Amino acid sequence: MCLMDDHIPHLREQARALPEVPGVYFWRDNRERVLYIGKAVNLRSRVTSYFSAARRDRRTRELLRCARSIRHEVCASELEALLRESALIKKHQPPYNRALRTSRPVYYLKLDAGMPDPYLEVVKDIEEDGSLYFGPFHSAGVVRETLSYLHDVLPLRKCTAKRPRCRPCLYYQMGTCAAPLLDSDHRRRHEEAIGQLHDLLDGRSDRVMTWLLEKRDRASEAMLFELAAEMQERVAALENLTARQAVLEAAARCRHLLIWDEGSPPRLLIVAKGLVLGVRPAADLSGDEVRRWVRAHEPLAKVARPEQSDLDSASVLGKWLRGRREMARWVAVPPGLSDVELDDRIRHVVRAGVPA
Repeated sequence: MCLMDDHIPHLREQARALPEVPGVYFWRDNRERVLYIGKAVNLRSRVTSYFSAARRDRRTRELLRCARSIRHEVCASELEALLRESALIKKHQPPYNRALRTSRPVYYLKLDAGMPDPYLEVVKDIEEDGSLYFGPFHSAGVVRETLSYLHDVLPLRKCTAKRPRCRPCLYYQMGTCAAPLLDSDHRRRHEEAIGQLHDLLDGRSDRVMTWLLEKRDRASEAMLFELAAEMQERVAALENLTARQAVLEAAARCRHLLIWDEGSPPRLLIVAKGLVLGVRPAADLSGDEVRRWVRAHEPLAKVARPEQSDLDSASVLGKWLRGRREMARWVAVPPGLSDVELDDRIRHVVRAGVPA
């Protein structure tokens, strides 16, 4: 606890000298240790507000008593400041930051290569063991729904026992388990089902949603209204979860995100690996100019080094997009697109904002 307050006027002078631009700011103590990291659309306005907030907030008063200097980094946009703030908090672990200090959990579906007849399991880490991994999933809800879907539509092994007594069970009788330990024909059927996993998981969100909607409609037609209502609740929950999952998938596969932000003035942003690689005004740009601009950033995306995990950067990006849902649109730009395919994606994200 720091008791001396005669340094406050010096801090005020530093705050008033900050630029009025987006960026990240650092409160530091007399040993230059980082006490708190924050982001701001306007650095000067945000940091000077701490001195009035200290009158009513005990934690802010403690921060000001312990702080001896203010440092800052200028960013090109609010989004860049948000991503930078998240990465720096995880790096420095400032004592006065409560949020963003730990990475969010991530989930994968795994088929263990060390097992002769593997089953799907949920794990939180990828190991270099030759196993098949699908993901990442940023929510336990999405991974559970996907696992349930896969077991419903593919005859995958259900039993997780190390030494299962593989005999015809209810799953086998319903045709949802190939029972691979019965004989070679059943094992071959199970291997075929594993081969179909890649195709299904490439479009998992749409396929899982279709599966739930079909179950809901069948239950309604059979007048099983309680079951239909339960399916509808799962549909609504999955819609919310997969909206966030889409951003994560784009980030995790190291694809560009092209973002059209209808601010004042309108801007285009390119994001890859949790970094804002480019920002430019969008007024009077032609489709050809946007395509050339995106192409120019492809080499940068390949060599860019992420500052935090895909999940953490995608979570920050997703939150920012949801907060600007009426003003911002985005589209993923995977590598290897032809000019025609890229033009289609550009038209999708900018709509009427950019002439052809």
